[in-house]
Amino acid sequence: LPWHDDVVDCGCYRLISIVSMRSEFVIHQPGTWQVWHFGVFSVVIYLGMEILSHIVPLVFQNKTNLIPMRGKHLDVFETVDHVYININKIATAVFVYHMLKYVNAANVEWDIGGLSVVNFPVSVVLMHIVYDFFYTIFHRVLHNRQLYRFVHKHHHRQRAPTRGNLDAINVHPFEFVVGEYLHLLAAHLVTKYLVKVHIVAIAWFVVVGGILASLNHTRFDFSFLGIYSVKVHDVHHRLPESNYGQYIMLWDKIMGSYKPYVEPKKEK
Repeated sequence: LPWHDDVVDCGCYRLISIVSMRSEFVIHQPGTWQVWHFGVFSVVIYLGMEILSHIVPLVFQNKTNLIPMRGKHLDVFETVDHVYININKIATAVFVYHMLKYVNAANVEWDIGGLSVVNFPVSVVLMHIVYDFFYTIFHRVLHNRQLYRFVHKHHHRQRAPTRGNLDAINVHPFEFVVGEYLHLLAAHLVTKYLVKVHIVAIAWFVVVGGILASLNHTRFDFSFLGIYSVKVHDVHHRLPESNYGQYIMLWDKIMGSYKPYVEPKKEK
């Protein structure tokens, strides 16, 4: 444990008191962590990302139709793919750490009895809307002809995603880090300017967001209330200058970049 000397001058003599600086470890308060706590936390997040790669196929297999493969599949990962994937798994641990620090400092509701329609479902919807506003613009910039080959081209080597989370996080680390921290920006803007947010809403936003991003890179024909659909992201991988949103197509429809999925037999 760290110690320090309190030195007090009392006229002709000096009192030296040794004071122990103790802080009790609290798992959801990173300010109380020691270095080894962050190490264990990083391993847990890393393994969680690996588990996610297996859970999504297990949950959705045989429960949905499969989206036909019409683009070229990236059959074998190269060294750079494995390097990027592992860097991004580690970056996820850093992002979650910073999100934990934020929710402990911000005006976030922690009392489970304080759950309400506004601070949970409404705030989740608002965070997705705000997130995809910034992500859609960022994603569109990545497709700029002058920038594309330096960052985003790596991800589009896969034109028919199948591996779920592995294909989802097989992106340039710069792109991945910005995409992750836009979740923190969205949570901050909604919390500060729109509505009070519950910790359960932020956990849902991050965890379910990861699941949806994984689903976007599978062949599972999953959709939800016409708001979210794996098919529209599949369109993006075949027709890159469309459907830039991560979760919803609201901003693509407003900005004119939305292209609906067309069944193969109807496509001209």
